[in-house]
Amino acid sequence: MNAFAYTFKLWRQNLEKQSVEKCTRPEEKIRARSDDEKARVRAAIISAGRELFAREEPEQVSLRRVAAAAGYAPAAIYRYFKHQEDLFTQIREHDMLEAAHALCTLIERKRDPRQRVLALYIGTADYWLERMDAFLVLFPPARASRPLQDQDHPFARSPGVLRLLGLYYGTVKDLFGTLPRAPMPHRLAADTLLAGVHGSLVFPLMTPSMEWSDRREMVKRLVTSTVSHWAPAPRR
Repeated sequence: MNAFAYTFKLWRQNLEKQSVEKCTRPEEKIRARSDDEKARVRAAIISAGRELFAREEPEQVSLRRVAAAAGYAPAAIYRYFKHQEDLFTQIREHDMLEAAHALCTLIERKRDPRQRVLALYIGTADYWLERMDAFLVLFPPARASRPLQDQDHPFARSPGVLRLLGLYYGTVKDLFGTLPRAPMPHRLAADTLLAGVHGSLVFPLMTPSMEWSDRREMVKRLVTSTVSHWAPAPRR
């Protein structure tokens, strides 16, 4: 083998070695340095985890699989999440806070209490219909197995849940405050609307063999008729 051929062989072997390293050691390619880069990595992991948790039993989704789906090495995910329950909890909290912010923004310019209730509860359906992966992770169908959860951070007491519940309860309370007499306790009324909205979203998914009407239209009719029963629209 002449010198040129030998040099070419070494170059090709080195190139192949680098290619293998890029495939087997992706964390070197994506290791985050700045805060912005770390935020992008975390967001990518949350997105991949959400998709897997929405489609599979959460207990079966490992951090290694989430890292691979996001395009990172297994070691990278542990820089952001301690364990499987931590990732699951943080995904849910992230998505609940995002929903709370979006729905607050949706109604912040509305002054009429009745219109605020209508916009909030119908807007809730619109929001989740565009984000069903997130919805199914937040509100998974009932399972025989124990749900995946972080025992140190109960989901029902998380900041995102409390903020959103406060918004739902507060808007109905404000509406009832304008009436001569409240038709029922405001929390019962808000819970009734919430159950109706979320049931209209999830029940058709549990019975896919049935031909359901448009879910948004179902929610709109349900919310409008219920609120009109409590507080009829003013006549023009």
